[in-house]
Amino acid sequence: MENQMIYSKPVTLGNIMKFAVPTIAMTVFMSFYTMVDGLFVSNLIGTNALLAINLTAPVIQFVTAVSTMLATGGSAVIMKKMGEKKTEEAKEDFTFLILINIVVGLVMCGIFWPILGKLFQGMDLSADVTAYCVEYLSRYLIFTVPILLMNNFTLYMIASEKAALSLICSVAGGALNMVLDYVFLAVFHMGIGGLLLQRGLVIR
Repeated sequence: MENQMIYSKPVTLGNIMKFAVPTIAMTVFMSFYTMVDGLFVSNLIGTNALLAINLTAPVIQFVTAVSTMLATGGSAVIMKKMGEKKTEEAKEDFTFLILINIVVGLVMCGIFWPILGKLFQGMDLSADVTAYCVEYLSRYLIFTVPILLMNNFTLYMIASEKAALSLICSVAGGALNMVLDYVFLAVFHMGIGGLLLQRGLVIR
């Protein structure tokens, strides 16, 4: 009953800010620990590894864009159904959207995985940089489905007026990300593959 009351609240500046402020803070913090990743990589692995991360950014941003599209549209549909008191339909849509994310993640992984070697041909890259690109992107694609689901659940929590909880989860995940950066790269010397391993652990 309490969740249904969320969708009957008036649209006021205060209610909008309750949704917006934690989301903005979460985005800023996520950008911050992404920069920390770059600092660890450049100082502990080398500039070639940092270059490889930047070169793989278009593929990673494509995955991020798709997950954001599905999460934004999906949460809007669910919120609309909940506001209309169509609870069962909203639950069915939620289940369907989660399945869609899993299928889309598997499809994207299936598309990019076979062409990893060809993606960086013609860029006149050194053998070291190419190897870093393939290693980094191949490890990233393994976690495509968890990444899509993470982005979706983050927005679904905000949609259910749990924006503060979403922020706490993001901050905790970011802090763990930084700690594991140091552990896997500085202590265990796992290289660029360790960077993706710690991200996978944070997502899970």
